[in-house]
Amino acid sequence: MFISANQFEREMGVNKTIGKFFVDRKPPENNSFWKKRLLYISFGNGFVSIPVYYDILFRIGISLEILLNEEHILFMEQLMHNAILHEKREISLQEELNAIRALLKGRVKNEAYYESLNLYLDQPVLKTMGPFGLPFPSLNRADVFLYILCDLPLSEMQWQKAIRYWYALHPTYLIMDDVRDYAKDKEDGEENVVIELGEGTEGFEKTLELYRGNCETIQEINPLLAQFLVNSEEDLMVFVPGQ
Repeated sequence: MFISANQFEREMGVNKTIGKFFVDRKPPENNSFWKKRLLYISFGNGFVSIPVYYDILFRIGISLEILLNEEHILFMEQLMHNAILHEKREISLQEELNAIRALLKGRVKNEAYYESLNLYLDQPVLKTMGPFGLPFPSLNRADVFLYILCDLPLSEMQWQKAIRYWYALHPTYLIMDDVRDYAKDKEDGEENVVIELGEGTEGFEKTLELYRGNCETIQEINPLLAQFLVNSEEDLMVFVPGQ
């Protein structure tokens, strides 16, 4: 399904230049994340989250020229290619990390954060380490995307804010997916935060508490996006037993 730059701006507060850049962009060839996709951005959290997070990076002071630089975007696309290959179990975790780190050779802007991120992502189970990670490993499963920050010239304060809002934003998308996919994930033995937080009524209640807390944090940086996510909770309730 098509989503327009105007929708991104009107409903989620995304800068129109950022929204238009990604909406109008041609899906990269030979890239498993965009495989058989006619549109760069469609209604799926994995796609929508890209312009939304880049908008947050713009809001914390990173220029459009830097964020939308072609070399950087090509790196991000290759990161997503390797991430989806690992998700589909076509490559190992170590192969995924090695490929992304090879792409970053000579491009890392902050060695300290890069090494800290490496140590964190090298864990067999992603637990909180330094500035990275949430207490619930199932909500850390997309954190390889944080390597895009290593390719950007962030100040210390921008690093802190970029990480803060990442852990408010992307786990919220993961919660949306996990609530919808709870039954299937349970049957298939897949990671799911509802299962991790106790399943049943308790698991759903704790998960939605996290969701609401994340929306409060997002309110600090993008009130329109926060309201969009608050409104989206109603759509999730149909997947909650007893609702």
